[in-house]
Amino acid sequence: MRPQANYLATRWLAFAWAGVAVAVLWLPIAKGQSGMTQAQRHYEAGINALERGDLNGAEREFRVALKMRPSLVQARQNLAVTLARQGKREAAVEEFEKALAASPRSPEVHYNLGLVLLEKQDRRSALKHFRRAVELKPDYAEARNNLGVLLEDLGDLDGALAEYRAVVHLRPRYAEAHNNLGALLARKGGLDAAMAEYRAAIDLRPDFAQAHANLGLALWKKRELGAAEAEFRTAAALGNPEAQVSLGVVLGETGQLDAAIAAHRKAAELLPRDAEVHYLLGGGLQQKGDLDAAIAELRQALLLDPKLVAAYLHLGMALRQKGDLEGAIAPLRTAIYLDAANAEAHYQLGFTLRRNGELAEAASVLRRAVSLRANYTEAFYVLGQALQQMAKREEAQAAFAEVERLHRADADLAQANAQYNLGLQALEKGDLRAARDAFQAALAIKGDFAEAHTNLGGVLLKLGETDSAIGQFRIALDLRPDDARAYYNLGLALDKKGDAQGAREAFRRALDLDPRLAIAPPVSRP
Repeated sequence: MRPQANYLATRWLAFAWAGVAVAVLWLPIAKGQSGMTQAQRHYEAGINALERGDLNGAEREFRVALKMRPSLVQARQNLAVTLARQGKREAAVEEFEKALAASPRSPEVHYNLGLVLLEKQDRRSALKHFRRAVELKPDYAEARNNLGVLLEDLGDLDGALAEYRAVVHLRPRYAEAHNNLGALLARKGGLDAAMAEYRAAIDLRPDFAQAHANLGLALWKKRELGAAEAEFRTAAALGNPEAQVSLGVVLGETGQLDAAIAAHRKAAELLPRDAEVHYLLGGGLQQKGDLDAAIAELRQALLLDPKLVAAYLHLGMALRQKGDLEGAIAPLRTAIYLDAANAEAHYQLGFTLRRNGELAEAASVLRRAVSLRANYTEAFYVLGQALQQMAKREEAQAAFAEVERLHRADADLAQANAQYNLGLQALEKGDLRAARDAFQAALAIKGDFAEAHTNLGGVLLKLGETDSAIGQFRIALDLRPDDARAYYNLGLALDKKGDAQGAREAFRRALDLDPRLAIAPPVSRP
């Protein structure tokens, strides 16, 4: 996953969290003892060749050994390993299956067969063999790690979480497992717990580029942009091209536009076939005012990915900025064709049509924009302008009135935040009643203020108003289902109320989101 480039106009990247590493460990069987037969000697020669990296020599020796003694299971297993390393996957699967027929309870053979099947993209068959390897050898960390990866890939997040936790318990110094656990915790909304796992992975392996990149992404999501930039720089220096892309995004967000463009230029060199990289570079160039270069990058992005809506949107904007209104309209129409629910594409098209004198269609498109995004102040304003030009004065006045209403709503949000901060300050001083009054005042202004509901619930719980506290926690969770502390404090309130089953469920949800709450005291502040 890459950070969203806020300095560009649209939100469009929704990649899955990056860095879920499958442990690849082919397991050759140990060398034999003295008093070897001719078959065993060829087997030993195969092992020696395998250790030297002479895969052709290893394959030749193992086949000779098996021709002399077909029952030499170790030779067959290592022949399969050799074939897999050579990329001869079908032949490797065949040999592993023969080895399993002779040694059906070998966890190593199940594990290695799972790896080959995974390389063949046969995930469900690979899952079966990793699961069997774990059944035969419960402390098999690599097999558990890969089982977790596949469970996550197939949508069983709770099962994957259990496997990753088992791995880090079995082998606390397994950096990849800490990284995988962190990625899944982040996916489930537990960013603080995820960052702890990424840092554990980095402590174990300071050159673990993907863990640095994942930590940078988590820091970015928490808006700790300076720290995120440092992690992305480290990951990029360690050779992670995705981190180079993310570095450019963060540099752009912090106002370092020239540095952002330079970072994305380097990313485009590393990932020349990546449409999104060219889009990001084009967006930066567009913001800098280098419109010809921006248009070239955006067109390159569309050559690589003709369905990249954001690139059509920004291409239309760049062409309009150059004064080519007719040329701008076509890519904006394409953006809407590809994403009919894209409010910004409708706004930009309506804006351009109005500039081009096509007032009736402009008004129609702008009405669609505000129907898609009810608080779209800019679209209401341009709609009012278009209607005014069409001499539809009453409709224009209604649009301008909506602009004023939305401006007042922004002022209300500022007031709600001010009351919320007063509540936090009162809480710091231990003045629970003043904190309660401030949080209630914030909610009177902005009823969907999830953090205020959570903190008000915490205060009411401390004041002994358990039923009211439970109500506040439930409202908070309806507004923000990934609030681990709201679940945790809800558990405390339900436990105090005598609802043991409800409390256990709330605690379970809290721990899934943030495992550190197992030892942390209840905290009502964010």
